[in-house]
Amino acid sequence: RRRGRRPAVGRPAARGRGPMPARHRPRKAAEPLLVPTAFKPPGYREELCAFFRGTGTDVECRTLEQILTWDDQLMEVCHDYIQWLLPTDEKSKFNSDAPVLDAECQRAFRDDEIMRRNFRRGAQRFLTFLGLSANLDGGNGEPPSIVRASHFPKRLLMCWRGPANHNWKRVSRALRSFGLVGMEDVQQAFLTCLEEILVDHPGLIDEKTIAHWMDESCVKSKLVHSITPGYVAALLGSQSMLASLCRQYFAKYDVNQDGRMDVSEISALAAELHSNLGLPSDAVDESWVQGPVAAEEFPEWFARVLRHTLEQSEKVKVEPIVVEKVEEEIEQLRPEYLTALLASPRLLDSICSRLFTTYDSDKNGLLEPGEALRLSTELHRGLGLPPAISTEDQLLASMTKFTRGRNQTALVASEFPGWFQHALKGIADERRSKTI
Repeated sequence: RRRGRRPAVGRPAARGRGPMPARHRPRKAAEPLLVPTAFKPPGYREELCAFFRGTGTDVECRTLEQILTWDDQLMEVCHDYIQWLLPTDEKSKFNSDAPVLDAECQRAFRDDEIMRRNFRRGAQRFLTFLGLSANLDGGNGEPPSIVRASHFPKRLLMCWRGPANHNWKRVSRALRSFGLVGMEDVQQAFLTCLEEILVDHPGLIDEKTIAHWMDESCVKSKLVHSITPGYVAALLGSQSMLASLCRQYFAKYDVNQDGRMDVSEISALAAELHSNLGLPSDAVDESWVQGPVAAEEFPEWFARVLRHTLEQSEKVKVEPIVVEKVEEEIEQLRPEYLTALLASPRLLDSICSRLFTTYDSDKNGLLEPGEALRLSTELHRGLGLPPAISTEDQLLASMTKFTRGRNQTALVASEFPGWFQHALKGIADERRSKTI
């Protein structure tokens, strides 16, 4: 053997030399990992059931009672509790110790009143964290309700604004969890609240997330959201919301379940739309009902119907004008209707004619500062805002921009729409600044 030549791999080193370098030694076979036979993964159903019965903890040794006492800041920054508070049947991608709500555990939630009660308590705390107010028990024959609470504007930036807010995923989890534990009525109430938030805050949530929420809700036939002009405008601006409503309406009105809407089914759908939008039932366009509409054609057809129906509703003049009814409408003015008014000149003109007649108290054909102040105050009250103008002199300053130099102290009917639109934009800006 020549001096300095390295020995072959696996052979002993030459005599008189040191031990074989580690890189040339043969590798040992890896020993199998021994797992105790009694080991149970963290997602095992017994641990999750014990957590909601109040007899167990999560993997971090936290009880449900402890989590319920957390403040909003801790709930925001901690990321490994929500999988226990709102479990689902899918393995978490972010928490390997998260429980999985399997079929047997789902049955336990449906049958065990203690688990259901504690689940509702956890859900209530999460909804409060989002800035919502919830009555999950219903009562007096009423279904559960979820609405925006007074502190919702304060939670808007943290919990709702994007891009890619991690609380959007928590909302998706909540929707799915409500359905799995048998609380479909709570799931429906939550979806309705989400739809109202989307209508009032266009662009707040991205389309991908909206689509995921609609899929997670799994709502098929229960329609609880009334069709209003503002809601129609929001539907036409969101493909995800429109697709969800299409699934609901098709499932509801395809009575014979043959996968298509025939003439009688389309007529029933058109009658409901007209009723919700204040149109006479005999105003249904005959071109809608010339033939059956298949399931795959329904979304495009339905979008066209919504546009046409909205246009008809904007042209409607309600006669005679009932003063009490118009005043009640102003006091109960919803934010979504405000959005629709600003987006539709025809709808704005229609309500302006009614408002001018109603608030022209002395019927002299002029809207004077005192009358306009009453309208402005009731508009703010209807939208939950403090009055921006408290005196007639302040209001007169805003009116003079639209009086065209003729009568500087009052508005005639032709000048009223310009001033009213200006006032609505100011109110919309107030609401926007209040929620930021």
